Amino acid sequence: MIPIALALAQMAGSLAPTIAGWLGGSKAEDVATKVVDAAKVVTGQSTGDAALAAIQADPQLAMQFQKAVLDNQAQLAQIAADVSKAELAADVANTAAVSQTMQTEAKADHWPTYSWRPFVGFCFGIAWIGAYFIIPLLRGWWPNITEPSIPPEAWIAIGGVLGVASWFRGKAQADRRAPSDNRG
Repeated sequence: MIPIALALAQMAGSLAPTIAGWLGGSKAEDVATKVVDAAKVVTGQSTGDAALAAIQADPQLAMQFQKAVLDNQAQLAQIAADVSKAELAADVANTAAVSQTMQTEAKADHWPTYSWRPFVGFCFGIAWIGAYFIIPLLRGWWPNITEPSIPPEAWIAIGGVLGVASWFRGKAQADRRAPSDNRG
């Protein structure tokens, strides 16, 4: 159904990018069904393939299809908005779970548990300074030292391990006035 809807989207003129965007979400099948159903109604055909062929063959039907899509634009936009809301809710739930994990680590009684994330943070900082400052400096003294080729994915992975709140958690651990039981 989605390939037919994508082909029909190309026939929708200026609405093509909008329809293609709607077909990219988790409710793509619902949007595709509405687009294909609109084409079937306009052409009087019983299948999506036949409706697509009829619209491709007749410019008048193509204009009627564009009008039908415009008439259904609010419903299609609502489906897309529902998808965006669901994705946002999933992101919020994921962030809450990560936050809960980090809070649990911070309150742990054992030093390896509450110190792991700061340790990785210091290692990340040392690696970053080495890769971007120390090695280029050493290249001036020893020309045979090559520039490290550190892929961006490595930095992303380390940043993910550090978590979004490492800086603030570190500040809270350093502040003696902050109530905490995780200073070792």
